[in-house]
Amino acid sequence: MFSDQRLNTNQFPRSNKYHPDWVVASASGGANSLWLTEWLAGAVDLRPGMRFLDLGCGRASSSIFLHRELGVEVWATDLWFSPSENRRRIQDAGVDGHFFPIRANARSLPLRESAAL
Repeated sequence: MFSDQRLNTNQFPRSNKYHPDWVVASASGGANSLWLTEWLAGAVDLRPGMRFLDLGCGRASSSIFLHRELGVEVWATDLWFSPSENRRRIQDAGVDGHFFPIRANARSLPLRESAAL
């Protein structure tokens, strides 16, 4: 827990582990992406080693969170943010090797029409 409490809340205990300055610097749309990711992760049965498409990952903070907290392998995909910059953020976070930063339009991804889950 950090002495700066502006982003700490009991509702998102995993997100509280991240330094507020890093969370603010990683923001790309105004919303706290860690809170949103933690909330979503509570509704999905994610397990270590699973593959996860983080579509619209922005600056990859949600991708970093997903790997650190849940152990998933992440395809960090965004149309507007540079994959090389996201790779640098991922490396700086010390979690490289479990990520695939991609620049792509969601409507142009090479996904099968009926992929089995």
